Amino acid sequence: MKSFFGKLAMIDEKKLTHREKQIVKYIRDNLQAIVSNEMKIERLAQEAGTGYSAIYGLLQKIGIHGYRDFILALTTDAENAKMDIANNDELVAEDLIQLIRQNHSVIDKKNINKTLTLIRKSRRIFISYWENELMNPAEELESFLVGQNADVYLVNNDSQTIQNRADHARNGDLFIFYSMVSNGEKLQKIMATIKDKGANIILISARIAATPISRLSDSIHTLITTYGDPKKKNATYLSKNIPFLYFNDLLIYHFVNTKDEHGY
Repeated sequence: MKSFFGKLAMIDEKKLTHREKQIVKYIRDNLQAIVSNEMKIERLAQEAGTGYSAIYGLLQKIGIHGYRDFILALTTDAENAKMDIANNDELVAEDLIQLIRQNHSVIDKKNINKTLTLIRKSRRIFISYWENELMNPAEELESFLVGQNADVYLVNNDSQTIQNRADHARNGDLFIFYSMVSNGEKLQKIMATIKDKGANIILISARIAATPISRLSDSIHTLITTYGDPKKKNATYLSKNIPFLYFNDLLIYHFVNTKDEHGY
């Protein structure tokens, strides 16, 4: 099930244009009215003080295809917002289930297969977490691969340590990065060094990667870490690393239940 605010959470809102921010603010303030009235794009543009192109630009930027899909996504958010949290302490569990379902729908299964191929053919695997909160998912994947007799190394989130590993990378190595925000000159520099050494890169991120970083990656998985509108009153809190742990579970499931071209 799609969510407008879930999709919005996958990008950096600071990078939205002024008009796009106006639209987002209007949607947050008038979510129920937009959905109940099935507001047309002409009315939304008028009420938000912007134009059609800004609305379609925003939808394209967050990966929603067309105005009808946009209204359907808002309907999901509106239904969630109307739930009575005072009398329903299962809201956290329900939001968690919806968050997992959203990630299941956006994870590209072809990319899963590509990632598995990269893992299986790599001589050495370096797993790095860019933020401390992603240490657990990184450790979990490392532990599983060690159990599969892979030559795997966990690299902490110190940029100098990661750069040192990149400087000594070899052809056929694989670097797996867990990151909340897949942007920044440091990450781009490290990834460029890795590619210069003939190694491969898998990026698992909570944000859509910047174009230079996307071009340096051999496989990218973009996850949704927020369900519903995090700025609404009585919003639930879900741990940001849950989608990454779910991704690990999905990857490991395919790893143990599929074979490569050599039958392994």
